[in-house]
Amino acid sequence: MEKSLFSELKRIGIDEELASKVSASLDPEYNASKKDILVLQEAIMQVQLQSERSYQALSSALHTEIAGVRAQISDVRAEITDVRAEITDVRTEITDVRTEMGSFNRQYITTFLGLITTIISVFVINLYFK
Repeated sequence: MEKSLFSELKRIGIDEELASKVSASLDPEYNASKKDILVLQEAIMQVQLQSERSYQALSSALHTEIAGVRAQISDVRAEITDVRAEITDVRTEITDVRTEMGSFNRQYITTFLGLITTIISVFVINLYFK
């Protein structure tokens, strides 16, 4: 049992010397003293310190990732704004093309009606002088 406790204490991050002291003080045939209680408290404090350090590292990494995600969101928002501006430009161009096509249509209708009027007037004049 002493070996497995020693290896478990080392696995959770307690240094080797303190792990051997804690392992020895937890032996059932050993009479504990105040010094042994202090050794156990030191082991608990080391575990708490290690936990606090890992929490701080995790928190720092998380804040870094959050900042990166916020920067990416900002970039995406800027791209969306650019795309919206391009869409507005395309809509304006389409409106211009529609207006121009309508103008062409009116010109063709006017030309066609003028041609028909000319043909009819030539036909009427020919009928009148015959």
